[in-house]
Amino acid sequence: MAFWASKALMSAIEIGVFAELARGPQSLDALREGLGMHPRSARDFLDALVALGFLKRKADVYSNTPETDAFLDPGKPSYMGGILELANSRLYPFWGHLTEGLRTGLPQNELRSGGPALFETLYASPARLKEFLVP
Repeated sequence: MAFWASKALMSAIEIGVFAELARGPQSLDALREGLGMHPRSARDFLDALVALGFLKRKADVYSNTPETDAFLDPGKPSYMGGILELANSRLYPFWGHLTEGLRTGLPQNELRSGGPALFETLYASPARLKEFLVP
């Protein structure tokens, strides 16, 4: 299922995997603790990121790939994760109602529950607006 890879990437950005590894390679245990991940899910999740090509692993030490280091480290001017942060926090949940939207023709964003329109929502929060504006 295609959304699995997308959601894995968005969750990795949300919990700070690439930012943490931008400081340097880390062991499974150090990375898991630094990210606050539960031991049950950490190895499988990080190995999924390896399989997807977002991380490298040598023995039990994980590191960013050159691409994730360049584009998914929020400390770099080349950071491209802002749109993924927006997609994860705001857009992804709306896609859960796609079938309903296709059947009814009704909006599936904030308007669905009586909230403000798209740009009112974005401009209401500086953090949300930054996600939208940062390349």
